[in-house]
Amino acid sequence: MSSEPSYEEVIRRNPRENEGREVPPLDVLDEVLELMERGYEAVAEEDMVRLQWWGLYHDKPRLGYFMMRIKIPNGILKPEQARVIGEISEHFGRGYAEIANRQNIQLHWIRMEDVPEVFSLLSEGGLTTAGGCGDVVRNVTGYPLAGVNPEELFDTRPTVYEIANYIYGNRKYSNLPRKHKITVSSCVYQCNAPEIHCNALGRVSPGP
Repeated sequence: MSSEPSYEEVIRRNPRENEGREVPPLDVLDEVLELMERGYEAVAEEDMVRLQWWGLYHDKPRLGYFMMRIKIPNGILKPEQARVIGEISEHFGRGYAEIANRQNIQLHWIRMEDVPEVFSLLSEGGLTTAGGCGDVVRNVTGYPLAGVNPEELFDTRPTVYEIANYIYGNRKYSNLPRKHKITVSSCVYQCNAPEIHCNALGRVSPGP
């Protein structure tokens, strides 16, 4: 068997691995927000990549707009949080928002110069984009009818929230070899799409 590759060989094959080593991606936010005030062209490409850890992807074509991914544990929003997202969408995202297949909400047409204000509004609403993209633990998903369906074994929402509160923004889980996806459910019909997750905790149907 061949020996494990050196770190230099890993970097040669995947330069992105070095970006998390030089500057922890979650630590780059304040610096990049300052650069944003100078304009889109002033932000280096490696810092653009690190912005993925804060839920920001270039929208195509790359003309200064971003897709912003907001993490919604278990896909459950309080009414006031939904209002915050709606207002951000109206004022900064051309009135458009989409629900992703892993219970995130994604906004488009976010301009770089508006990102600091958008982040402030999200924080005030108890929402975050930290770990929305990048090699991190992504949004922790769950059963959409948790706490409502009488057939579930127990309400898994507290478990989802406990995991999310521990992981979101935790630097121990912010520079993984690859993205990691977790889901928790006690629905007997595997309603939380376990097949698309790395760790799927749930109840197996007892059969007929």
